[in-house]
Amino acid sequence: MNVLIIYSHPNHQSLNFAILEQVEKGLTEANHKVNVIDLYEEEFQSSLIFNKEKRRRDLNRDPETEKYREMIAQSDQLIFIYPIWWSMPPAILKGFIDRVFVSGFAFTYFKGVIPKGLLKGKSAWVIYTADTPGILLTLMERSAEWRYMKRILKIFGFSNIKRFRIAGVRFKSEVKINQHLDLIYQQSKNI
Repeated sequence: MNVLIIYSHPNHQSLNFAILEQVEKGLTEANHKVNVIDLYEEEFQSSLIFNKEKRRRDLNRDPETEKYREMIAQSDQLIFIYPIWWSMPPAILKGFIDRVFVSGFAFTYFKGVIPKGLLKGKSAWVIYTADTPGILLTLMERSAEWRYMKRILKIFGFSNIKRFRIAGVRFKSEVKINQHLDLIYQQSKNI
């Protein structure tokens, strides 16, 4: 299986980077072909720009994002790894979605109005961390951080979407964090 990891954290000493390492290790041991897009390492330009020269309807042919569209098209599974900041994924990931998952590539409009996904047959695994305790994410925010990703991935045509959330990170012991990392490693071997 071809797996593409889209990683969005600026610190390679972070829990998110440890997650990335565990996912890569598990996938490699399971003989999957793995590619990683490290958005911060690549200094991905997240600002969406369209004007007279760069029309929104032509973004699916933008040469700056062509390699990312090709990587996504060749993948069977996408894995997103990121932290939650202010109830949302990092701006760099949102910008990646805005610039790469565009009309004509990730979706089209049925009868000019209703989005219809063009990335059918692909699955996604969304792995994210949050300092906020899980109960607060669920009760107070109604899991907005999860609904955002799930909703857009469904629009793009993904049918099998799962998540792994590590909430309350700053309150967790090293033992508990290592248990989460081991579980992620085990799950990545069984994709």
